[in-house]
Amino acid sequence: MAWKQSSFYFTYQSIKYAKSIGQFRGFWKFYTAWKQSFRAGRNSVVDELPWLNLPALQYLEKNITQTFKIYEYGGGGSTLFFCARAAEVVTVEDHQEWFSTLTQTVKNKSYNNWQGRFISPETVEGNPNRSHENPADFKSGAKGLEHLIFEKYAKSIHDFPENYFDLVLVDGRARPSCIQEAMPHLKSGGLLVVDNTERPYYLAPFRSILAEGYEKILEAQAPVYYTPDFTITSIYRKR
Repeated sequence: MAWKQSSFYFTYQSIKYAKSIGQFRGFWKFYTAWKQSFRAGRNSVVDELPWLNLPALQYLEKNITQTFKIYEYGGGGSTLFFCARAAEVVTVEDHQEWFSTLTQTVKNKSYNNWQGRFISPETVEGNPNRSHENPADFKSGAKGLEHLIFEKYAKSIHDFPENYFDLVLVDGRARPSCIQEAMPHLKSGGLLVVDNTERPYYLAPFRSILAEGYEKILEAQAPVYYTPDFTITSIYRKR
């Protein structure tokens, strides 16, 4: 798969996804850094960077301030990135081993503005009509999780008041359900960040809500560190 880390593959994707000459040139400004991200020993946690596409990462670097309160579904390099820049960071994780590793990593970095929450999924029997595309069903589309739901995980943000967070990152399980539960807890002017929205079902249930109550900031299929394939990270600002 080394060819996927080549300039040829990068060029192919740039041509495929760029919507203008300007955007094509913008992608190529990322090429050298993208190529270097595949070096041995590099990853999102080591680099303390969110595993989001590079235009989204660039936007967050410029716009997160030290007053931000952030909630993230799914932690990792993003957790360390946010802790270094924000006032308060809350992370919910569903995988016990990874949560323990993340907790120790944050402790080693001496960040004291982080709250970590481990919330395991609930087991359900049957329920064949549940769908990972329906926000009300709290399902994940990942293989091996067919008999699990993530209702407590998605609703964990309810422990905080409405209109509380400056940014919510949805990059974990049952993303449509997490978006649904998070929206009321994002303050006016706050940022909703959803990763991998090249999967249309993540945002499909919310198109009318987003059109009426949010401003689209960014939604381009673009290069991402550590990953050969371009992905979409969507960023919306709540009105």
